[in-house]
Amino acid sequence: MWPTRRFLLGCAVLLACPIPARADDLKDGRFRDEIVAILRRLYPQAKISVDDDPEQVHVEAYTLYLGNLHGDLRGRSATERQRRILAFLAQTMPGGPYPKEAPPSTRAEPFETALARLRIQLVPPEYATRTPDLVTRPFSQRLLVAYALDEPNRYQLITAPMLKAWGVEAEALDVPARRNSEADARQVSIEVSPTGTIGRFATSATEDGYAASRLLLPGFMERVRKALGTPEIVVAAPTREFIIAWTPDSEARAQIAKVVRASFHKGPYGRSDELFRYAQGGLRPLTAPELADHGR
Repeated sequence: MWPTRRFLLGCAVLLACPIPARADDLKDGRFRDEIVAILRRLYPQAKISVDDDPEQVHVEAYTLYLGNLHGDLRGRSATERQRRILAFLAQTMPGGPYPKEAPPSTRAEPFETALARLRIQLVPPEYATRTPDLVTRPFSQRLLVAYALDEPNRYQLITAPMLKAWGVEAEALDVPARRNSEADARQVSIEVSPTGTIGRFATSATEDGYAASRLLLPGFMERVRKALGTPEIVVAAPTREFIIAWTPDSEARAQIAKVVRASFHKGPYGRSDELFRYAQGGLRPLTAPELADHGR
């Protein structure tokens, strides 16, 4: 379970409230290490790497997300675990891994087919440092816009070699990615609660990897604004898995800003502790006086 409104404002010592942990071997990386060991046996020549996210592993051009697999294996015998792990790898990497710089043309998905799976994403700058050919553009001081191909067990961030294989420019990604993400977001719930006697706040938490990216979606952001019932709102995406928004007059605004910063540093999947202001005209960073008003 991800941070909820009770985590954010429902206890006296707000910042001491823990974020509920998933199963320990997933959170601490032991399950990922088990999968890495299997991958190294299966693909001894492949480039396999990990980062600070214990729920994912990079295998050449692929990034595998292990949360769903971990849940599927719970309580199964060793033989059944092995069978399901191999089936997962075969499904997510049909034909085996291939280098990012050389996607095989025989397996390259046509762009017309890929369009339906395009999603928009927000990533920290270290993603681009780790993968220099990642297709990105600036969003804020601490975040980049990226694009992903969505699948049930993973998403694959778009790289320049993939664009080359498709024969398209990066500009062709934005409109369909936003359209698909907006369609998904219509099913996402928004929880609203008061912040004491003055103000309200809203949270939206999902485990699909796209919660933070919904800052980029005007349709979804309008839903949040209308739910809070004010012309403008303040909003943040401290981790990949949840966003929080509040009315500018909230008496707990400085406290919420502290939670945003704590959640960003605590993670997992930290994105940014930046604070933004949203109105129908769009999204912008808070000004210096507005930040001061939030205790920043």
